[in-house]
Amino acid sequence: MNKSRLDQMDLRFLQLRSPVALAIKNMAHSMEKRGQLAPVVLTGEEKPYILIDGFKRYLAAESLGLKSLKATFIHVDLTQAKIMMYLMNRQENLSWIQEAMLVRELVDQDGLKQTEVAGLLDHHKSWVNRRLMIIRRLAPEILEDLRLELLPPGSATSLSRVALRNQGDLSTAIQNHGLNLKEILTDIWCKTKEPAEKQFLLRSPIEALAIVNEELAGLSTLQKVRKLLSVFKKGLDAPFQDLDSSAQIRSYLTRIKSEIHAIEQALAKEEQ
Repeated sequence: MNKSRLDQMDLRFLQLRSPVALAIKNMAHSMEKRGQLAPVVLTGEEKPYILIDGFKRYLAAESLGLKSLKATFIHVDLTQAKIMMYLMNRQENLSWIQEAMLVRELVDQDGLKQTEVAGLLDHHKSWVNRRLMIIRRLAPEILEDLRLELLPPGSATSLSRVALRNQGDLSTAIQNHGLNLKEILTDIWCKTKEPAEKQFLLRSPIEALAIVNEELAGLSTLQKVRKLLSVFKKGLDAPFQDLDSSAQIRSYLTRIKSEIHAIEQALAKEEQ
């Protein structure tokens, strides 16, 4: 284990980790009280060495005015370094955007196949495919907002359904009005064709949500059931890319859809 100067560390992988301000503050408090407990991990043949683990320690040390950190060195190529960075930190519950950005780099920059990435990161191919599919549908400013945790967890999937040119406006509305995931009205946005209605959604999302809820409350019990069945059925038609593909799962979903169809037929008879 050696000492390495902060100004001799290459932070090219920082965007794939990007610890939040609170985590950095807590790490700084710990280092101030107990010192550096674990070394940072560096790779590379010459200075500046590439930092692959210890970004919170680096940023905390910087905030404390420290000039160097205890470091250990490993010899791996850049692709292996990214993979090790993930595997060494997976217990910290990395954010969705951090995982997605890493997957995209491994596929688009390092030229790995999705099946290779899945094996190296110890996940199913569907896990890789879903992250890659969604991140490719998001505008750069949305990725930055997600990385900085300015948007609620889970909003990436909702925003990926919206046209790139509109994602920034929706992100601004979400942040300005403090909307949670259930209040992000992407379903209504995608169905709305009138520009004036879209502007109303952006200016007054809470009021728009209240109107939608009032309309739903005004439906008869039968209509509510029909509406909910329609939403449920639509969800079942979507690809289950977070699940391992198997005949057993497909059989189960087919059975569910069959029962929904039977309920719909019964409701149709009741209306007659």
